[in-house]
Amino acid sequence: MNLVAEGMRKFATLYKLLANGTLTPETTLFWDEPEANLNPALLKELAAVLTDLAQAGFQIILATHSLFLMRELHILAQQKKKPVRYFGLYTSEEGDVRVEQQDDLMQLRHLVALDAELTQTFDFEAALDQDYAGDN
Repeated sequence: MNLVAEGMRKFATLYKLLANGTLTPETTLFWDEPEANLNPALLKELAAVLTDLAQAGFQIILATHSLFLMRELHILAQQKKKPVRYFGLYTSEEGDVRVEQQDDLMQLRHLVALDAELTQTFDFEAALDQDYAGDN
């Protein structure tokens, strides 16, 4: 197992927890940043596995900063008509930490991953425009 890539080790660990009966529909899977060390193709596979587990009655609680993973889970939940509850932590203007919850990912008003990705997208597009401005 030590020679397997970290991302693949996550799948193997999940399989082992299921195979040995540690993870059952009566238990809860808490997973912090499952996206770490996974490429987007494997993230799609992970989202599919987690969605299938949820559909089989498993309760899964994820903490993620990956907008890609959040979107993929949202897509699969809609396709399979399964509810998902989204929670967002944020700092209020008063400086205290608050929790926001929604049943729809796009209804979260404080989604740091989305804000950061949009900012980067705009910056990247501006950089590309600058790179290709001299090509005309």
